[in-house]
Amino acid sequence: MKKLLYISISILSLSCKAQNPVYDITDLQHRVEDIHGAYYKDINNLLNPFEGTYIFEKNENSLFKIVLQKKIMSSMNGYLFEDLIIGEYQYIENGLEKVNTLNKLEIYDSNKRNHSIDGNLIITLGSVGCNDCQPGEKAIRGGLVDGSSNYTADLIIRRMIVNGQSAIKIWVGWRTGTSIYGQPAPASPSFKGTYYTLIKQ
Repeated sequence: MKKLLYISISILSLSCKAQNPVYDITDLQHRVEDIHGAYYKDINNLLNPFEGTYIFEKNENSLFKIVLQKKIMSSMNGYLFEDLIIGEYQYIENGLEKVNTLNKLEIYDSNKRNHSIDGNLIITLGSVGCNDCQPGEKAIRGGLVDGSSNYTADLIIRRMIVNGQSAIKIWVGWRTGTSIYGQPAPASPSFKGTYYTLIKQ
């Protein structure tokens, strides 16, 4: 009987060791270590409140629409896994649609980082990009890819209340486009890099 109990405990301990480690997405120490098979999980559901459809309307001819969704256990290459916010957007200026990537939400892609918006770095007051955050506030730092040019941007997403309505305030900071000598300059981004406040629908 003791022998059977010893074998059972040995098998159980080996199977526990074989499981991939799970870390909270806020655990930056383990994120830096880049551990094969690790799962960076949104243990405290910090990403959930950011989900939704948000709209900024400058006037009846100009609209900025963003749809954000939380994705669970996404993997870029099977090396590691993570929970993250992904999104797509539409931008209309003076009645002209400059970019619309919303249809990409309907396309399955195992690598959720291929979406136009992605991120899961939780930042708080004092973090770069969160200098004017409120104490205890959690914001997301991520990235944005322009759907009509090769520009990429740093993106900060903050939650707030505007006139009693849930909203997000985003900051878009376009990175400088690179040009090749003798080639035409890269196209400009579809919209201006600045702050936008979008109301949840």
